[in-house]
Amino acid sequence: MSLKNKLRLIVNKRYRISFSKSGEDIQLYKLLGKSQGMYLDIGCFEPITYSNTYHFYLRGWSGIVVDPNPELAEKFKKIRPNDTFVNVGISQNPGKLKYYMLPRKMSSMNTFDYGFLEEKNLTNHIEKEIEVPLLRVEDLVQEYKLQGKIDFMDVDVEGLDYQVLMSNDWNSFRPTIVMVETDQTIEEDMEGEVYRLMKSLKYNLLGKMVQTANGSGNLIFSK
Repeated sequence: MSLKNKLRLIVNKRYRISFSKSGEDIQLYKLLGKSQGMYLDIGCFEPITYSNTYHFYLRGWSGIVVDPNPELAEKFKKIRPNDTFVNVGISQNPGKLKYYMLPRKMSSMNTFDYGFLEEKNLTNHIEKEIEVPLLRVEDLVQEYKLQGKIDFMDVDVEGLDYQVLMSNDWNSFRPTIVMVETDQTIEEDMEGEVYRLMKSLKYNLLGKMVQTANGSGNLIFSK
């Protein structure tokens, strides 16, 4: 590791530096109030850039990080070796699905949802289409024996967040905090399927960390 990177690592560990888009990691760390724990990061993206879990990783946490992009596997192995990277998509229905990949600078918008790309006028930027295996959250939890171990679950899958939530067995796997990205305003969220589902599961909405002027961002739920 270069001297520059060693210094950056020391600074990042020592100070309350956020790697999320809108400080979600700092807020979550404060809410959980634990020096160590585990996370399940679904749609994790890069190990550092826009990560809602790297702040935790630097402080001794670890977890399962899930993303359909196979190009991220080596990055996590190098930068976050204590995490387990799982190269799958999460869906209600196991199988395989076409995954749309954009240029690297836009890759945070990679998705299984072609309609999402149409809404964002991004279809002309599709660089690659690949087939990716799908798992349910329930299957992932069983395979990695996560019952009772995960403190918070982060879901950011560009338009398919509700389907991810629906793939879990909420009777056996109930993280303390669940954070879900939505494209809507908070008013629309209060009428939306994600909020209704989490409310029916006895989770309370604590708030929303807004990322853009149109109100999109992350809903934070607590059981």
